[in-house]
Amino acid sequence: MLSLLILTLNLLLLPASSFHLAPPSSSFSSRRRVQAIVPLRSHTITTETDALGNEVHTLNIPSISTSIQTGAIGRQASSALLLTTNTTTLYATACLSRACTDRDFLPLSVEYQERFSSAGLTSGGYGKREGRPTERETLMCRLMDRPVRPLVDQRVRNECQLLSWVLSYDGETNLQSGAVTLAAAAAYMSDIPMSEPCACASVGMDEGGGFVLNPTRGQAEGSALDLTIAGTETKVLMVEGHADFITEEKMCEAISFGMESVREVCKAVRDFKEKVGRVEKEWSFTEVPESVASLASSSASPHIDLAYSSPDKSTQVEHIEVAYETAKAAVESSFPGMGGHAYSVVKSDFERRMYELALQGKRVDGRSPSDVRPIDIKAPFLPNAHGSAVFTRGETQAVATATLGDKGMELKYDTLWGQGKKRFYLQYSFPPSSVGETGRVGGVGRREVGHGNLAERALSRAIPSDFPYTVRVESLITESHGSSSMASVCGGYLAMREAGVPLKEVVAGVAMGAVKDREAPVEESVVLSDLMGVEDALGVMDFKVAGSRTGITTFQLDTKTDGLTVAFMEKALRQAKEARIHIIEKMEEAGAATAKELPDKVPKVRGFTIDEGGIGKVIGPGGKQIRSIIEDFELSNMDVGEGGEIQVSGFNSTRLAEVQAFVEKLVAPREGGGGRERSSKPRYEGPEPEEGKTYTGKVTGVHKWGVFLEILPGLEGLCHVSELHV
Repeated sequence: MLSLLILTLNLLLLPASSFHLAPPSSSFSSRRRVQAIVPLRSHTITTETDALGNEVHTLNIPSISTSIQTGAIGRQASSALLLTTNTTTLYATACLSRACTDRDFLPLSVEYQERFSSAGLTSGGYGKREGRPTERETLMCRLMDRPVRPLVDQRVRNECQLLSWVLSYDGETNLQSGAVTLAAAAAYMSDIPMSEPCACASVGMDEGGGFVLNPTRGQAEGSALDLTIAGTETKVLMVEGHADFITEEKMCEAISFGMESVREVCKAVRDFKEKVGRVEKEWSFTEVPESVASLASSSASPHIDLAYSSPDKSTQVEHIEVAYETAKAAVESSFPGMGGHAYSVVKSDFERRMYELALQGKRVDGRSPSDVRPIDIKAPFLPNAHGSAVFTRGETQAVATATLGDKGMELKYDTLWGQGKKRFYLQYSFPPSSVGETGRVGGVGRREVGHGNLAERALSRAIPSDFPYTVRVESLITESHGSSSMASVCGGYLAMREAGVPLKEVVAGVAMGAVKDREAPVEESVVLSDLMGVEDALGVMDFKVAGSRTGITTFQLDTKTDGLTVAFMEKALRQAKEARIHIIEKMEEAGAATAKELPDKVPKVRGFTIDEGGIGKVIGPGGKQIRSIIEDFELSNMDVGEGGEIQVSGFNSTRLAEVQAFVEKLVAPREGGGGRERSSKPRYEGPEPEEGKTYTGKVTGVHKWGVFLEILPGLEGLCHVSELHV
C-alpha cells in the first residue's frame, strides 16, 4: 500500500507534458488487462497480457501519432515489432545467425516489401503474388540499411537480417520515416550488437516556406522539399531527398527541424528497450595482439607510401593490394593462423596516413582538400542519338544519352495507391569493365537503382513542367574512380541540352568526403571535395550534393562513423557549393548554358483536347480508327487520355496540324453536311446504331482517307477507305 501511495504521489507531481495516457488500441481485441502505465517524457509505455498469457508491450509516441508494439506477433524472431500510424501498420523483424561467417565485413542484409493486400489490392502478375523488389522497395531497403550499419559493431561476422513489410496502408501516411525507424528499433532491441538507437523523420515544406514533419503523400507531392533524415540523439547518420533549388541555409534549417523529432523518438526507443528488459547477448571479440599489429604495420608501411604517391588509380590499387598481401604473409609466417588480423590493422594505417596527409593540405593524387579533378567534356558525342555527351572528371567518366518521345514512352509503375507514371527518368549502368574487372552482367543491382534515382532527382526539377516530351536519360559509366552518380548528373544535363530540352538552370553534382583519425571527434575531420574511390573506401563520409548556382536539387549523405553534427554538415555544404559552381563553370565553357533547338531526328509533338464523349469515335471498334489515323497521317504515335487529352507525334508538322483538324471534325456534333447550313438537317435523337447491323447511307463528304455517311437522319459517321467497297 505504501509503495502504491508513493507511486500515485509521483504521478501527481509530474508535469502535464511528461505524462500521456496510452490511447486504447483496436488492433488486437485479445487484450485482457493493463498491468502498468509508465510515464516517460513525451511518450508512454504500456504492458498488457493477451489471452495466451504473453506480455505485449506498446510504446506510444504522441508527437508523431505513432505506436510501436512488441510481443504480439513474431515471438520467435530475435526482435519483432509492429508500428501503427493512423490505420497504417508496418511489421519488422531482426534476426542473427548462430554461426559466424568467414567474411571480412559485417554481413548485414535488409529487405522491405509493400504488400498489395495492405491497400486492398493484388499483384497484376500471373502468379498474383509479389515478385522481385520494385524500384521503390529497393530504394527503401537502401534507406533502412544506411543509418543502421554504422551503429552495429563492425567486428560481427554473424549473418544479420532485417525484414520489413507494409501490412496495412491508408494511402496517405508517410512510409519512409516509419519503415526506417521501425527497422532500426528492431535491430536495437534484438541480439544484434548496436551501440545506440536511431530514428528517422521526413521533412516537407508548405506553400509559405514552413517545414512540415512527416508530410502525407498528398502534402509531399506539391512540396518544394522532400527530406528524409535519420540519426541518433546527438548525430546525423543519413540524409536523402530532393528540393526545388533550395539554399544551403534552408537545407540546414530543415535538417535541424527533423533532428528534433529524431532525438525524441530515439529517447523513446531507448526507454522502450529498458522497459521490455531483453537480456542482451554477450559478445567476445578477439583483440589483435600488439606484436601482430606492429608486424603488420611495419610490413605494409612501404607499400602504403607508394600507394599514396601514385597519381593514377591502377597503380594505387596495385600497391594497396600488395600492402595487404605482404602484411598478411608476414603475420602468417611469424604467427601461424593469425594472418587474417592483418587486414584491419593495415586498413587502420591507410586511414591514419590519409588523414595525416589531409592535415598537411595534401591528398593521394596531389590535390588540396578543396580541389576538383580536371574536367573534359565532349558534346555532342553520338551522331544518331537525340542528345549525347561524355563527361570525364579525373578517372571517372560517364557516357550519357537523352531520348525524347511522346506519352507512350512514359515509364509506368505500380504502387500501393495506384499506377504511377514518369515523364522523365534516368537509367544508370555500371558495368564491371568500368573498374577493369569482370563480373555479372544482366539485372539491375541495388547500387545501380540507387545511383540512377539520385541522378534522376537531381535533374528532374530543371525540366519545365510544360515541356510536352517524355525524356529518357541513360548514363553508361565507362570509367569509375569515385562519384559516378554525380558524373551522371553532369553528363545527363549536357545530353538533354544537346537534345533541345529547355532546362531552367545548369545543374551539376559533386561528392564530398571526410577523413579523420579513428579516435578523433568528427569536428576534427578534414572535408574533401570531389571524392575519389580510395577516399570513399577509407573515409568517414560520402555526401553527394547536386544543384545549380542558386540552390540544391538533390542530396544524399552516408556515414561510416557514429554520425555527424549539423555544424559539420554546414561546413561540408559550403565547400560543396564552391566545388559545384566550379564544375558548372567548366560546363558553361563547353556550351552548357546555350539553348539548343530540337534536332530534326526528334519527332514533333502536338497536343489538344476533345470532349470525353468523343474518345470512342477516335479509337474506334477494336482500335481500328486510331490505327488508321496513325497510318493515314504518317504519325509516330497517337495517345488518347481518359480525360480527352490527345497527343500526336510525327516528323511532319503539317500533318500534325491536319490530324488535329480531322479529329476535331470527327468528334464534332453533326447536324448536316455537304456544305449546307447545319441547321438544315434535324438533330438525331434516336437510338444508338447497332454494331454489326447493315445501314444504307448517303455520302456527305469525300476525303482520301474515306467518306462521311449519313446513315440515319442527322447521324453521320466515317467509313475508312480500308473498309470501303465499291
